[in-house]
Amino acid sequence: MASPEPELAVYTCRSCGECRLASAAPACCDEPMDEIDDTVPVESPTESHLMRAVFDISETELEVCRHLMAEDELTVDELTGLVDRDRSVVTRHLNHLVELGMVEKHSRVLSNGGRVNVYSHRSAAAVRRQFKLGLYTWLTDAVDVVDDLSEDKIERLVGGTDEGGRGPVIVDGDE
Repeated sequence: MASPEPELAVYTCRSCGECRLASAAPACCDEPMDEIDDTVPVESPTESHLMRAVFDISETELEVCRHLMAEDELTVDELTGLVDRDRSVVTRHLNHLVELGMVEKHSRVLSNGGRVNVYSHRSAAAVRRQFKLGLYTWLTDAVDVVDDLSEDKIERLVGGTDEGGRGPVIVDGDE
């Protein structure tokens, strides 16, 4: 039996205020950092939001996954009928899911000759590992983006102007 993964927590440095995510108290400014409970109030992600934000998985792709989880394997044509989408759309979504490591693609020989691609789900443990790896990679990149915010960029975000100082910053979903 595998040992449980250590819990991640947010730590802060008493001296410089730096924050880190870790499974044990890291050091900063030559002293151990303190675990903090009072984090920034953010909305906890839903499954759909997380899949969209981190992995760019659409609702249709989640629907494709659900159908694949219910069956051993399906062809593009079978999935097209189940999700009521165009064949090219289903193929594009399947290729994305294969690329993410959620779905496996195999070739099957047909009884009347020829071949057809079939798709099957990976094990829940394999998909969970793939998601964690992707999420950790995304989180590392996101922290780099935050670290790269200059004082000028932050002032523009808070002040609500674009980079040229010309008007409101348009955020996805704002109209």
